[in-house]
Amino acid sequence: MDITMVGIDYTDAGLDIRGKFSYTKREQEKMITALRKKEGISGCILLSTCNRTELVLSRTKEWEREERSLFCELKGQSVEEYGSYLHLRRGMDAVKDLFALAGGLKSQILGEDQILTQMKDAADFSRKFFGTDKILETLFRMAVTAGKEIKTNINLPSSNRSAPLAAISGLEQKGAAFKGERCLVIGNGAMGRLTAQLLLDRGADVTVTIRQYRSGIVDVPVEAARIDYSKRYEKLPECRYVFSATASPNTTITADKLDACALQENTVFVDLAVPRDIEEAVGGIDGVTLYDIDDFGVELPEETKQSLAQARQLLEAKAAEFESWYDARDVVPMLLTISGQASEDVIARIDKKLRKSVPEQQDFVEDMVSTAVQKVVNKLMFAVRDSVDVSTFRECVDAMRELYEEETE
Repeated sequence: MDITMVGIDYTDAGLDIRGKFSYTKREQEKMITALRKKEGISGCILLSTCNRTELVLSRTKEWEREERSLFCELKGQSVEEYGSYLHLRRGMDAVKDLFALAGGLKSQILGEDQILTQMKDAADFSRKFFGTDKILETLFRMAVTAGKEIKTNINLPSSNRSAPLAAISGLEQKGAAFKGERCLVIGNGAMGRLTAQLLLDRGADVTVTIRQYRSGIVDVPVEAARIDYSKRYEKLPECRYVFSATASPNTTITADKLDACALQENTVFVDLAVPRDIEEAVGGIDGVTLYDIDDFGVELPEETKQSLAQARQLLEAKAAEFESWYDARDVVPMLLTISGQASEDVIARIDKKLRKSVPEQQDFVEDMVSTAVQKVVNKLMFAVRDSVDVSTFRECVDAMRELYEEETE
């Protein structure tokens, strides 16, 4: 199976190392374009989130590169320096890992809601720039479908399903109370909006930064105040809690600029971004506490173990379905040929009767019969495919193909 998954996640490396392999949308576009030109790659999808960067490749026999070196090369990093932080999975190991990821079982926050949208968006983005192939399209579609089935039918923990919620809940466990507190949220993307809403739900006084150059409607919770991004430092002295969650590769808060701010005592900064939004040196300022997403991992509750076992069983079954599709995908053209031959066989058997009974509608009836026969044969054969192992299915297809070959000799 020529599928490879290479990447880095929170289990392999800390935030600083992961940040070296994060991608902006523009960088993703360039990466996909570059990979399309490489011999031996027929498809690629990049999943880049706060907790991981995963590159999934569909390869051909011409591929000879080592994937870790390629992964580092794409970001201008040294494989000698960073190769030990990377994981590499091939074949069904890669497939099973992707299904587990879609099910929320590989996330730092078990069962997080965002991963399905992130995976779908990753496939959509690659498709936009002609980076996918049929194999990866099918793999991601089946994985996302499996993840949705888990979310719908299996009772994994309903709390702590996102980085913002995990961070806010983690602070509450440390004694934080947000009711009446002034909070600044830097960034009004999906993470920023979720952070703002969670704080509002807790009774906080929330302000969200926006950028002037963005036109159109800005999607910010209606209860939140807005300030221009450039005014963020002016707002800081009023705020007890500051959350930063942007997709920008640039820092939003630096230690040197905080020196001029009259911050409240015990101001808490929470960095939800990868790479870092907030300069790490901010945590060294007196009276300031700095957290990042690595500080808010959640231990698996005992009561979820049974649900987790059910989820793993479902994902194993769905991954096996993909394997069956993959192994038999070259047989599909044969099935189409056989169904076409079967329809011709039926038409030949009823042709004389059609000419006698409905001569004026013969072509119309033949088209209807032909279409119906092909659908029935395909339905029967795909049902066989889903019920037997690949070798038995191939024997069935070969037997039917040989039947029509003998009749034409």
